[in-house]
Amino acid sequence: MMLTKLTLVNHLLALLAATGAETTCRQHSAFAANKPNVPTTTLRNGIEMPQVAIGTLYRDFTKTDSNPSAVPGNPNFFGFLPEKTYRALTVALELGYTHIDAALVYRTQKAIGSVLAAKMMTGEISRDDIFITSKIYHGAMPGITRRGSTLPLDDMTPDEVADAVEEQFEAVLEELGVGYVDIMLMHWPAIMDSKDEGNAGRRLAAWKVFERMHDRGLARAIGVSNFSEQHIEQLMIDGAKVLPHVNQIEASVYKSWDNIKTYCDEKGIKLMAYSPLGLGKESLLNDPVVKSIAEAKGVAPSQVALKYLVQQGYTVLPMSSSEGNLMLNLNLFSFELTDKEMERLGELSSKDEGIGLPSPYDMS
Repeated sequence: MMLTKLTLVNHLLALLAATGAETTCRQHSAFAANKPNVPTTTLRNGIEMPQVAIGTLYRDFTKTDSNPSAVPGNPNFFGFLPEKTYRALTVALELGYTHIDAALVYRTQKAIGSVLAAKMMTGEISRDDIFITSKIYHGAMPGITRRGSTLPLDDMTPDEVADAVEEQFEAVLEELGVGYVDIMLMHWPAIMDSKDEGNAGRRLAAWKVFERMHDRGLARAIGVSNFSEQHIEQLMIDGAKVLPHVNQIEASVYKSWDNIKTYCDEKGIKLMAYSPLGLGKESLLNDPVVKSIAEAKGVAPSQVALKYLVQQGYTVLPMSSSEGNLMLNLNLFSFELTDKEMERLGELSSKDEGIGLPSPYDMS
């Protein structure tokens, strides 16, 4: 029987589609096979979150009145450096990172989107291979952040907040070039150190937008960042329907918010740790306790510091543009810390040394 022209075209299209699907499947399988064995933690809604992410807050904030910036040829620079993302994320994906931590305010999402697009165009990865966390709802920081990536929250009504948060949500998806994120977080509970009486109402207005976006599938999970237990309790009392799936807070061997951790553990809110290697006056990587445990284990001090948090249930978000450090930060699962070693490391939190950000308890 003679094939009609239309039938022939349909046969050819089916063949091409099958071939393409087979190629994509092989490439997807190759990516999956080459990934290091990074455990996941299960959110309350069943989403599996990889416990190590690459942080993407590339910046230089070293300039002071008496010291120049560390940017070659630009001693006056003070700000974000999104151009570092291209190479760092490319290397990270090749090493096997699957979790990316981003934020609208970091100015790195367009670079992240470009790297992901290049990998997806060649079939090296698919959207299913990547877990993306992003953050919006950051109070204004004049002189540091760009207009549009932060909000003048103290001067906004709840209705204005809702409109702005919806715009920021859409901006994140557009910058990343994806249809959805895996987790979207409220970056801060208020403008840093704000005691404004309208903060709770603005948070609820923003969270209602988060809930709608979650219902639409534009975020597989939603959460908060830098929230105290009081902030979360107030959110639920005021009418939130979805308890945050995640709370991202600063945590390291030198910094611990014990009450926040206890509360989140009891409520089933998973914790993510930013700045897990610290940026304080005294590098925790040179701490004698950390170094002695690292030497005994035959690993790097950074791996001990990160593993301490992972064994407590945190997802860690170390940032680096060095291939060697990216590899170390990902390979945390070939050793375990003993109860005694965990106890020794836990005692270091009495230093209470962080990176200088406000306490979650200092915002109403």
